[in-house]
Amino acid sequence: MARQSKTEKPWERQPKESPPAYEAFYLYLEMGSERSLRKVAQKLGKSNTLISRWSSTWNWQQRSREYDTELQRKEFAAKQQEIKKARERQLKTAVFLQKKAVEALNNLDIEDMEPKDILRFITEGIRLEREVQKDEAAAAPRDDTQTSSLAETIVSAYKRRMGE
Repeated sequence: MARQSKTEKPWERQPKESPPAYEAFYLYLEMGSERSLRKVAQKLGKSNTLISRWSSTWNWQQRSREYDTELQRKEFAAKQQEIKKARERQLKTAVFLQKKAVEALNNLDIEDMEPKDILRFITEGIRLEREVQKDEAAAAPRDDTQTSSLAETIVSAYKRRMGE
């Protein structure tokens, strides 16, 4: 039965765990997926029996599993944060492009507009916005009037073109 006492983190040195036993555990921990009691014994010049006893006494397998789980949790959280930041950048870019499209439409002479151009503006604006928001119900705060403003501007320009 392990004599492990509660510490803040199980991979930290345990109360009453000797420095040599913890050094061996730390070496074992750092081996990652290549962990082996035999390799620890060889690297430290200790007997397999001693390393096995330390492993059993100080519950190396459980402590290393908890360490691995913590590393995976932190890696997952970091990746989620990167994804969130990328989506925010993409959304800002999509809104920026929509604003530029609105500016271009407002400055475009109606005689220069073709129905295919209007359709392309609508399609691209919607595609970009949907692509960025497809997995998020609520993205970073933004001005929703820009989306309707683009659509309204396009429809208005088209109606003017058609003489309505």
